[in-house]
Amino acid sequence: MVSLVSIPLSTALAMASGCTPMMGLSTAVYGSAIGGLLGGSHYNILGPAGALVNILSSLVGEYGVEIIPWISIVSGLMSLAVWAVKFEKYCCLIPNSVLEGFSMGVGITIGSGQLNFALGLDDPNPPKEFYKKIMWSFSNIGNLDPVIFVPFFLFFGALFSLMKFKPGRPWIILIAFLGNLYGILTNKAFTGARPLLLQDKFPEMDKYGADIINF
Repeated sequence: MVSLVSIPLSTALAMASGCTPMMGLSTAVYGSAIGGLLGGSHYNILGPAGALVNILSSLVGEYGVEIIPWISIVSGLMSLAVWAVKFEKYCCLIPNSVLEGFSMGVGITIGSGQLNFALGLDDPNPPKEFYKKIMWSFSNIGNLDPVIFVPFFLFFGALFSLMKFKPGRPWIILIAFLGNLYGILTNKAFTGARPLLLQDKFPEMDKYGADIINF
């Protein structure tokens, strides 16, 4: 079940970080597998996390995707250093309000950063400052693309409604499946309602798909 949730989430977080979808999927598969084999905890749930998306996005924008492996290596060394000096026990002293505020801030920045994708807008010269990006999105909201916005709004509303009225179930798996089905149908038959697909933004994914089929 965790792996099914990890598939669309890994893809989305990789794109939000400025990387490609295949990078997210590869990391989800190999990272979780290596962590499961070498990890020492019986309660690990390994998968993608969105807490560092904003930091990674800014670093990728400045240095390129080549910086990601170095960030992983340095982060791993820092984690080992914390474990070596037994600092992990002090994590229990962090106020819950700090954690909740951090989580809320991450959610707001990630969600706001995806406004252009949801509205079908394309900023040719995106600014680095977060507030300027938001201002540009809202100032151009009248130019939204309904072919992209309408399915986003329907799927978004359906997901949050199901999570609210029928909590405790992995609705994201169902929504991801329906979204994939919608993309296939509009690509093959109802081309007038065809939104922007991953293969349009990342044409190299067709090569990966062909390699998997011919393997």
